[in-house]
Amino acid sequence: MARGHKIEQITEVPLIVADDVQTITKTKQAIAVLKKLKAYTEVEKVKSSKTVRAGQGKNRNRRYRQRLGPLVVYKQDKGIVRAFRNVPGVQTMNISRLNLLQLAPGGQVGRFVIWTQSAFEELGKRFGNAGVSSVLKRRNGATYHLPRTVMTNTDLARIIDSDEVQRVVRAPSIKPRKTKRALYKKNPFKNFQAMVALNPHFVSLKRRELLTAVLKSKGVAIKDEQKRSKRCARRSAAIAKLQSQ
Repeated sequence: MARGHKIEQITEVPLIVADDVQTITKTKQAIAVLKKLKAYTEVEKVKSSKTVRAGQGKNRNRRYRQRLGPLVVYKQDKGIVRAFRNVPGVQTMNISRLNLLQLAPGGQVGRFVIWTQSAFEELGKRFGNAGVSSVLKRRNGATYHLPRTVMTNTDLARIIDSDEVQRVVRAPSIKPRKTKRALYKKNPFKNFQAMVALNPHFVSLKRRELLTAVLKSKGVAIKDEQKRSKRCARRSAAIAKLQSQ
């Protein structure tokens, strides 16, 4: 009912009918069965929900959209598929070929299913139960078992807050959590310290560049300065030689 199925008037859930339904071959007989089961309201809901699809999908062989009606699961097809195939929204499926896309359209469980008696009785043989394995179904050559929950109590909040668990767990840490900051990669061509870390000789190169810039700002060329220093050195050496004589 939460998915929109109109099943307020049916007698029971799951709805199981006799195997005689598998022998009907006419659509009017199928409609009569649905009306007798008080499930024809579901078909009327499907009819009223038919609308034209929005977008270009209407040009791609899917012009109309409508809701899904009941799903009829049978064991032997003695005409039941032919009888129900023209009823809007009604789908049929063999018990040996159960399809999850039909049992739970759109990934949401809760579809209105009509079972025949033989199909419903075969569920236990095909899938088994919590204590009995399947008779007909096998997985990778081994006997099939229904998935079972490992935990007997799935209320995790109650388990965590229980005295037995809280008695043995560690006390919560009160130390402030250190935030791990992202490393910032500096550009050596723009950052002096990063360049020095890569090339220690860069300090002397930078000094020489600064000295050259200072000398050029004073209007003194580097070569002239070197020549002057050499002349001064020769002059001082000559004076020292004369004094020694």
